[in-house]
Amino acid sequence: MNAERLRGTRDFTPEEMRRRHFVESKLREVAGRFNYGEVLFPLFEYTQLFQLKSGEELAGHMYVFEDKSGRSMCLRPEATASVARMFGTSLRNMQKPVKVYYYAPMYRYEEPQKNRYREFWQFGFELIGTNTRESDAEVLLLAVDCLKELGIEHSLELSHLGILRTLLAELGIDESQQDHVIACLDRKNINELKKIVKDNVFFDLMEVRGDKAIEKARGMLKGYPKVVEKLDELSVIASLLDSAKIKYSINLGMARGLAYYTGMIFEIRVLGLGAQNQICGGGRYDNLVKLFSGLDEPAVGFAFGFDRVLDALEMQKIEIPEQEKVVVVAPASMDSREKAFEIAGQLRKKNFRVDLDLMNRKLARVLEYASSIKAKYAIIVGLKELKEGKVVLRDMNRKEQKEVKIQDLEKILIGN
Repeated sequence: MNAERLRGTRDFTPEEMRRRHFVESKLREVAGRFNYGEVLFPLFEYTQLFQLKSGEELAGHMYVFEDKSGRSMCLRPEATASVARMFGTSLRNMQKPVKVYYYAPMYRYEEPQKNRYREFWQFGFELIGTNTRESDAEVLLLAVDCLKELGIEHSLELSHLGILRTLLAELGIDESQQDHVIACLDRKNINELKKIVKDNVFFDLMEVRGDKAIEKARGMLKGYPKVVEKLDELSVIASLLDSAKIKYSINLGMARGLAYYTGMIFEIRVLGLGAQNQICGGGRYDNLVKLFSGLDEPAVGFAFGFDRVLDALEMQKIEIPEQEKVVVVAPASMDSREKAFEIAGQLRKKNFRVDLDLMNRKLARVLEYASSIKAKYAIIVGLKELKEGKVVLRDMNRKEQKEVKIQDLEKILIGN
């Protein structure tokens, strides 16, 4: 039997899971403050769900298989399509706007490399049922607040695919070609772009970025009033971010590989993470829900690459709080094991983190174990002390111990 771990996957130790749960809990706290509710959806879906509008880049990296009835299935490579499908089947009767978040693993058959895995986790948010600029701004605030909660320094880059798509339409390029153009732009494949797009205004616009980007682009697009309307949408979003004192930069040459985006898009990066320094991205996708359900509901959302968030914490040396200190209950002899078992159970009922010797070790060995796991206290349960209703409480850091009444244990442990 081959017992090796599959390429692109990982095992997580208890310490690593503690770090992951901490970050997860912080993101859940922010989700609650914005009144988002959690959802979960199947690990596998019909392959067509992701082939219809997810883009050419994603299509080539899906885990596809047939079930026993010959139907084409795939492991979910991302979550937005699943949420859009879920809206039509499970969320359509909720009060709008529907505000949901998810935390789940995704699967893509890509070449494993630093910060990129075949099994990876996303923590994402979707806002369905409104197409206001305020809703665009709220998801941006939400993303930034999540990173502020974790103390991660980052940069926010903003654009609007409606500008590109409207310009391409004005230049006579249909929607299917637009998807290919945007995919090429995302991959920075300029040579392929030049085979499709012949007008220099497109390439000039792709170079517009920085503080005065919107004003500069408006001057370039005087002959394209419909494109300027989309630029005005971006301007309103930028003004809302300014009022919230959120730092950002405009980059009109930015694109995202998923083909369902229609409006505002954004990416958040962390300097120092190398080539895979994007830890968050998303945008507006107003046609996806309708594609799957026939319901004309606009939507906007984003997802964190959860693993990259953890990498950012480590790279920026952001401390994660230490685990709650452990109390080890140590029977002094075989005759006191039953009472030790009882004391451990009583403390656990009071929500203390308790470890009980399960290997019938001698007392000295139990204390060595308590020291090795950095327990705060050891409770030594001996027959002599039990006759007086007491145990020995040993401070493992100070190497000091004293007899205490069993009935006082909870109060003493809370006070320390």
